[in-house]
Amino acid sequence: MKVFIAVDMEGATGVVHHDQLMPDGRGYAAAQRMLTADVKAVIHGVLEEAPQADIVVGEGHAIMRNVILDEIPPEARVVVGPARPDNKSLCQLEGLDASFDVLFLVGYHAMAGRELGLLAHTFVGSVVSTFRLNGSPVGEVEVNAAIAGAMGVPLGLVVGNSDVADEMGCAPDAVFVATKSVLGPTAAICLVPQRTSVLLHEAATEAIRRTRSGALKPHVSRSPLSMSVTMHRREQAARAMTVPGVVRTDELTIEVSGQDAATVFRVVWKALCAALNEPPTWLQ
Repeated sequence: MKVFIAVDMEGATGVVHHDQLMPDGRGYAAAQRMLTADVKAVIHGVLEEAPQADIVVGEGHAIMRNVILDEIPPEARVVVGPARPDNKSLCQLEGLDASFDVLFLVGYHAMAGRELGLLAHTFVGSVVSTFRLNGSPVGEVEVNAAIAGAMGVPLGLVVGNSDVADEMGCAPDAVFVATKSVLGPTAAICLVPQRTSVLLHEAATEAIRRTRSGALKPHVSRSPLSMSVTMHRREQAARAMTVPGVVRTDELTIEVSGQDAATVFRVVWKALCAALNEPPTWLQ
């Protein structure tokens, strides 16, 4: 059993505010500990059902050095380092391939544009206004499900904010756990770590059972497929156009088409990084 656990931070236990998301924030250290505890609970849940599981954890938030490595169980390996296109062209899913049996997403949030969404955005909040897959607005959960699906890997578990539940149509048989009930962009009713650790452990165990039973199916998008991004400013779209394979469909929108989601996303991620005026700290 091979399990890939992609880890974001906005949907982790207790995380509700921007000051918890980057190392210079006053709440970051505490958020690191809670995020790491979430990941540990999921790993222990996997190992309860599959003691010999090969587990890879993919750091997927901002600087991508958030999980406290020496607290992770030794059965897991961790993909660490910034998501520059030359490092991690699949961003949160770098290291995933067709040899994995299932994908877990831990710490996730709602898509950009979600009304009153808690810390809602899609990949790069300063650039992306709307991210579309085959013309439909999607968030990171569905994009990652599609990338994994292109490799034949199903999505088995999603852990995050309560408003992510609305984006689970791409994986109707996956297990979902809400770490908090969303009140708005920077507030929520949070479950405490002692509670979420139990829920996440149980959910991971159940997701492995569903994987073994064949209940989970990969999310396969029609081919050829397109990903398009509407950006906040026209100069961002102009910079994205410097990437080969990118087409500009209007002043603010770029599009990439191809045979599968993984191939297309690699180009889109390179375009999003190019759209930034200068590399931000989280790409360093």
